[in-house]
Amino acid sequence: MTGKDTVWTTVSASVRGPSHVQDNLRNQDNCLVRPITAQCTFFAVADGAGSYSRAEEGSKFAVTTAYQAAEQVFKDRMPQNPSEWSVATKEFANACLHRFDDRVADFATQQLAHFPAESVQDIRESLSTTLLAVVARPPFFVYFSIGDCFLVLDRDRGGPRLAVTARDRENNGVATFLTSPERDADLQSGYLVDRRVTGLALCSDGLIDALLTVGATADGELHYQAPAEFRRYFEYFGRTAIPESQLANMLDSPTFAETSSDDKTIALAVRLPKHTQDGPYETQVR
Repeated sequence: MTGKDTVWTTVSASVRGPSHVQDNLRNQDNCLVRPITAQCTFFAVADGAGSYSRAEEGSKFAVTTAYQAAEQVFKDRMPQNPSEWSVATKEFANACLHRFDDRVADFATQQLAHFPAESVQDIRESLSTTLLAVVARPPFFVYFSIGDCFLVLDRDRGGPRLAVTARDRENNGVATFLTSPERDADLQSGYLVDRRVTGLALCSDGLIDALLTVGATADGELHYQAPAEFRRYFEYFGRTAIPESQLANMLDSPTFAETSSDDKTIALAVRLPKHTQDGPYETQVR
């Protein structure tokens, strides 16, 4: 999707990873960018788990039900102050979970009619997917994340920063999905307040090694970071005439392909200049 609303210039693309190309499998990622109101935009990226048979459907359910949750919470009554944003953030997180669960339950009922040997739990597990969703109503940015998709914000006079990433990417190699029993413990939900945000990029984990670096922070531990060079993606793809196909070609290039065999998805948005303001930065996390 390439487009321009009243606040953002947006472009998104999703390509199959080398392993799926080699095995002639479909892309199991999904992304969605849609307006909620004239000043509020929804963004989502979901990464269907490659080892599960219905992961593509699962990632599609994740982004579409998250959009429904965003409409439910934000469309008719936009929060007016930090207290209301805090309440709305919690409502959005709960709505994302409940709407996804309801969609999966409906799907399982339909599938059991055709595959009676499967259990509801089998079908639910086959839909395993991660999800990163953002509701952007500058200067407020609400986020919801389960899994290892990541969010990079670009900031005027501040540069790119990794705002949301997986809490424990290693975790003995075990990923957490929207369908996982332990998902609530790994849920990241909160909101950011920043008047200087000029761009945002939601990315699936297939882009971690292509776009992020690893560095030591004040705690002495190694963490993923968004390098200063990330800004060039905002600068280039923020131009109004850049087609989605050009972004897809970049994701499909040998340079990106050699970093990961996974599918690769990004939803990128650059804020129109008249909407960028000076102001403080604040983070509130649920």
